[in-house]
Amino acid sequence: MAITFTNHLDTNILSPLEALLVAEFTQPVSYDVEYVQRGTNWFNLRPISDTIEEEQANGHTRIYEVLVQYYRMVGGEYKRDTHIDTLASIMERVKRLIRNNTSHETYFFNGKLDNINYAPDTGDLSSDVLLVEATFTANVFEVV
Repeated sequence: MAITFTNHLDTNILSPLEALLVAEFTQPVSYDVEYVQRGTNWFNLRPISDTIEEEQANGHTRIYEVLVQYYRMVGGEYKRDTHIDTLASIMERVKRLIRNNTSHETYFFNGKLDNINYAPDTGDLSSDVLLVEATFTANVFEVV
């Protein structure tokens, strides 16, 4: 007999996180492993890990980690007002969005941004591509 399961990564983490970002920013969200230009600015979500945090008699609590990437295409000389302030403003909104939704409906709880990296390795990307990466973590309780 086939087992019954729920894809918690999709149902409880990625879909709600995407919905929050789209509702707040009205920008596309992608799931690319390698860089793909998706316009002038967009979010990219990359699942990183799924770890059992606590076992209980009727289920367990899992912690999920997702890399949230924000890409922005900006030409010209690197300046505070055109480059740094723009990225910082977006990430401040993301931080507030996650803080305001730390327990998002019945999907996840303890949602937070653990780390924001304003200077990730961009490899051979054009200097016109700005990238900020943040680590999102959240818990899901799964009844077994």
